[in-house]
Amino acid sequence: MKPDLRDLARGELEARLSRLGEKPVHAAAVFAALYRDGAASFGAMTRVPARVRRLLEKEFSLRGFGEPETFVSAADGTRKLLFSFPGGAPAESVVLPGKGRLSACLSSQSGCACGCVFCATGSMGLIRDLRPSEMVAQYEACLRAAAGPLSSLVFMGMGEPFLNWENLKKAVLILSDDAGHGFPQSGMTVSTVGVVPVIRELAGSPLKLKLAVSLVAADAGLRARLVPAEARWPLREVIAAARDYCAAKKAQVFFECIIFDGVNDSAEDAERLARLIKGVPCRLNLIPHNPPGGPGAGVTPRVKAFQKAMIASGVRTYLRLEKGPDIAAACGQLAARRGGSAG
Repeated sequence: MKPDLRDLARGELEARLSRLGEKPVHAAAVFAALYRDGAASFGAMTRVPARVRRLLEKEFSLRGFGEPETFVSAADGTRKLLFSFPGGAPAESVVLPGKGRLSACLSSQSGCACGCVFCATGSMGLIRDLRPSEMVAQYEACLRAAAGPLSSLVFMGMGEPFLNWENLKKAVLILSDDAGHGFPQSGMTVSTVGVVPVIRELAGSPLKLKLAVSLVAADAGLRARLVPAEARWPLREVIAAARDYCAAKKAQVFFECIIFDGVNDSAEDAERLARLIKGVPCRLNLIPHNPPGGPGAGVTPRVKAFQKAMIASGVRTYLRLEKGPDIAAACGQLAARRGGSAG
């Protein structure tokens, strides 16, 4: 099967056109046709010279993905999009409404190999990595579902983005390309459980992505029980890599901590976490646990006390109000399940 043209970043397409004896400058017209005009066939690329179109059609395919199923939260208007990608690879995206802004949460894998015990996606195991074209297709579908401009993109859906880093990088380059969608990289955030080598690669790269790191727990032993990746990338190494990222990028990192009732929400847990991240330019997002089967307890007095303790320690700390739990669209609930009202 011929490769999909939409899996190529513009630099790759320019190189391919050059090898085929054509001017690399045509790559910009191809991108404009695909991502601005929405061309679904080579014949529809009217911005591109006919001979270039014929040449590309011999080398590449343009596969359609079909429209996702859409589910709408009756509680807050969150929209969950369920995709069926080739090879039996489901994936989900979420459109999150906010005050004067709309965000899209995209998946980088179908399923996930990390096996975090609290995450519905982890219970699926890894089905496969998603291609750049499949990540871009999610963005485009979210844009249609939002019926308005998106303020930010977060790669926090299904999968561990840094374990599909090469495809993710291409998707970022395609989405941010001025010849195509032109979505600013500074408006994109990638969340990781702590894949240290890729955190360090991102720190040394020209990409302007924001980094979010899921800590879950400040105690390494507890974290190892909740997050199997702790055995491969220990927490102390994750924090060191995040610190180096901040220094290299002259930016802050977002730390995320899922709060489990009676597990990691004590005053001692808050003190341990404050010591762990001391001196790292950061913002801490506290996320009340959302069990895979339905809405969790939400913001409890213990969660609020944890936040106050962190703020008192000098850490900028926010409670992230989860959206869409009634359609299994909240953090940790994505598992390619139908839910909520279709719309």
